[in-house]
Amino acid sequence: MASSASTPVREFAARGTNGLWVCSLPDGTRDDVIRDSCRDCSFSTYSEDGSHFAWVNSSGISVVRTADRQKLQSHSFPRTAGLVFSPKGTFLAAWEPYNAARKGATDADHNLRVWNVSTGECVASYIQKKFDGWQPLWTPDEQVCSRMVTGEVHFFSGGAPTGAPVQKLRAENITAYSISPSPGPYYVATHQASTKGGPAFVRLYRYPGFETILANRSVFKCDRLKVRWNRQGTAFLGITSVEVDTTGASYYGEQHLQYLDATGTNCMVALSKKGAVYSVDWHPNGREFCVIYGLMPAKATLFNSKCEPVFEFGNGPRNVISYNSHGTVICLAGFGNLPGHMEFWNREKLQLVSKYQAVDSTYFHWAPDGEHFLTATTAPRLRQGNGYKVWHYSGREVAAWSVASDSEELWEVQWQPVPHGSFAAKPVIGVQASVSQEQKQKPAVYRPPGARGTTSTLKLHEKELPKVVGAAAAATAAKADDGKALSKSAQKNKRRREAKGKEDGTSSAASAAPGSLTQAQRDAVATAPPSPGVLADAMTAEKEKKSKSMDLTRFRNCVAFELCKLLAPADANKIKGTGLCHFFDEIPLRKSMERLCELLTQEKDPDSFLQNPVEIPVEILPAAVKSIFSI
Repeated sequence: MASSASTPVREFAARGTNGLWVCSLPDGTRDDVIRDSCRDCSFSTYSEDGSHFAWVNSSGISVVRTADRQKLQSHSFPRTAGLVFSPKGTFLAAWEPYNAARKGATDADHNLRVWNVSTGECVASYIQKKFDGWQPLWTPDEQVCSRMVTGEVHFFSGGAPTGAPVQKLRAENITAYSISPSPGPYYVATHQASTKGGPAFVRLYRYPGFETILANRSVFKCDRLKVRWNRQGTAFLGITSVEVDTTGASYYGEQHLQYLDATGTNCMVALSKKGAVYSVDWHPNGREFCVIYGLMPAKATLFNSKCEPVFEFGNGPRNVISYNSHGTVICLAGFGNLPGHMEFWNREKLQLVSKYQAVDSTYFHWAPDGEHFLTATTAPRLRQGNGYKVWHYSGREVAAWSVASDSEELWEVQWQPVPHGSFAAKPVIGVQASVSQEQKQKPAVYRPPGARGTTSTLKLHEKELPKVVGAAAAATAAKADDGKALSKSAQKNKRRREAKGKEDGTSSAASAAPGSLTQAQRDAVATAPPSPGVLADAMTAEKEKKSKSMDLTRFRNCVAFELCKLLAPADANKIKGTGLCHFFDEIPLRKSMERLCELLTQEKDPDSFLQNPVEIPVEILPAAVKSIFSI
């Protein structure tokens, strides 16, 4: 189907044991032209602008122009395991496993080849033994092409990786690199592995001035680097990972998140929960990003461009975060070995729009229109119940397909990309009233007769609610009533100060205008004894000054020793200084501790009393304890 100038076509390709086919929205109709019934279609891909589509089967590589469905060329390269277009679809690169027995004697033995899509001419071929890092990388305008060579990166002009390189990036132990998606200037991110126990390096350069490092991060735990650029190509997030966690806390290794930008800013993003970094995504404006991280239930946090947390979405079973193409809706979901719960948030208002479930899904991707998305159950992750569904983010199911039998499999689905700006942004809507997702009735959990009819208090995980954090939270708190934000003791002190200010209003006014008093009045004021309130405040201030040097362990031991002297005088000397922190857990002493707290702090809260001991001077403890047991 040819695309309309007014309404771009939303279509996707699917590949499985039934072959390869293309479907179009809104009803999921299959295309009759781009179709391959061969059961061994091993790979397929669109160009970045969606203008071309290519796939691989047992006969070789086929290339089609999507606008008019015209087949442009085919190449006999049946063992292809990797396929990539240049950004504008001008070149097509393919890689097949290297055959060491052939030794690469001729050009026909080269396992990496690059073709011109329009002419079908092979413009370059190389021997590339490893699959990791095999892809040539282009700048968005295709003016510069690059490829990894042992220990360095070669850059070629003109778009094709032919001839002598015009620039080389040499760096010790460089293992991976990435080119920014910016049209200019071009930036290059690199990963340099550690040597002899030293740190690894994540660095940012500007092409072609590789003599200057724009930003640099040294990381000790970094075997691999996964780069995520913002759309503008001015900054990137690097997920550094090590395969083995030496602390033994995680079977899956250890990950950290690094931030580097073209201004030279570099830092490690501070994550508030330990665990893996599952997913990272940039807002299309490039000024914020969202991260899902931590042990399950994982946390999701929104950060600004200064790597400061702005909003926390709470915790839950999630491992996918994705903005739609306009940045108006955020999807938080958990797929794979998670139950498939999906949440859709209005980014502007930071409000939950819809929430539902796609059970057994292993794949998720937004459509270019920013309204629809695909979920799929694919092999080999799951070999039963394979199929795909197209949804609207409000919860409405648009199209669905599943295999006819469990012997069939679905391997891959992917949307056709379109140029940015092809679809206009629409207002975010909530859950539609006509939408009702079927919920399977779960069998009731067995409960013993004595517990039936009551609410269970068992919690495996503490649920964290969404909240504003960082500077935004501080601004919100500043607008709130000061009294509500204070603790009980602070509120009492505040009321005491306000009452004292009202009582001493006359004397304060007189002291503020000394010229209005006679000499006799000034002498009387100077020789007058201080009021009881002033003495009490002075004593309180002195006590607080003394208590600042006392720590929690010393305080608990001191109280425990004094109580022991009263309850067991003969054993007091034996237990002195042994740290009887468990002494307060004895049930018979709970009421005594409450009375002790009430006497010293006017509050019956031993736990808070023990956690905040700095308000109680050590010197008054023996008399206070004795006064309790003498009543």
